[in-house]
Amino acid sequence: MRRLALLLVPLLLSGCASLQRLAEGTLEKPRLRFERATVAAVDLEGTTLVLDFTVENPNDLAFEVAGATWRLAIEGAEVAEGELPGGVALPARGKAPFAVTVRLLWADAARLAEQVRRQPEVAYRVEGSIDVESPVGRLSLSYQHQGRLPVPRLPGLRLVGGSLEVASFTELEVELSLDVTNPNEFLLPGATLRFDLLVNGVVVATAREATLRRVDAHGEVRLAVPVRVSLVGAGRAAGTLHGGGRLQLRGTISAGGLERPVDLELELGRR
Repeated sequence: MRRLALLLVPLLLSGCASLQRLAEGTLEKPRLRFERATVAAVDLEGTTLVLDFTVENPNDLAFEVAGATWRLAIEGAEVAEGELPGGVALPARGKAPFAVTVRLLWADAARLAEQVRRQPEVAYRVEGSIDVESPVGRLSLSYQHQGRLPVPRLPGLRLVGGSLEVASFTELEVELSLDVTNPNEFLLPGATLRFDLLVNGVVVATAREATLRRVDAHGEVRLAVPVRVSLVGAGRAAGTLHGGGRLQLRGTISAGGLERPVDLELELGRR
């Protein structure tokens, strides 16, 4: 019994000292140390950024990391914010890792679309707080970090061929050959191509839509896009086909939250 009492005395004294410091308001505020920023994922929907921190507790009492907030700015304009749960134990005189995960959706940066589209990278700033629950209440540890994020690219398109055939007395069959290239480090899912088709300067099809196939990272595929157009209203274009001519495809390509204009042209040889 005496041995047990001897063992408990230091613990009780330590606890009393901590409680006394707590009563006197002399508990030290936990410290926050930034470790690294990692781009965890990049795709056509958005980018995931992970900020790793270490939270250090200089006190004799255990605390808890209760959660975090973040605000994200791209090229100086705030585009998103969020909260993260906590529940991470912060031991007495110890430390604990805590990660702030930020998700940027390109659709949320729509007002920056032109700037985003033209740059391989964009400047970002993340700021917020990591909150610690302590015996004296919740303490907020503020942080700020800035850097640059890679911007994914929509597929490149090149009109490499086209054939024009009269399918019937009322319809013309146009088959377009497109080379689709993926400039990204990741697999490119199917994008959507919306376009008008012109033959010798005459619009022969409007508001057409094609879904592009998946393309491997840094890969290229050739895609055939058939388009049936009515000869009604395209008589002038059809009348010049045998003398060669010019195909034009104008519209937009989009995937995820990204979109850009498309303007392709191909000279047709004489038949």
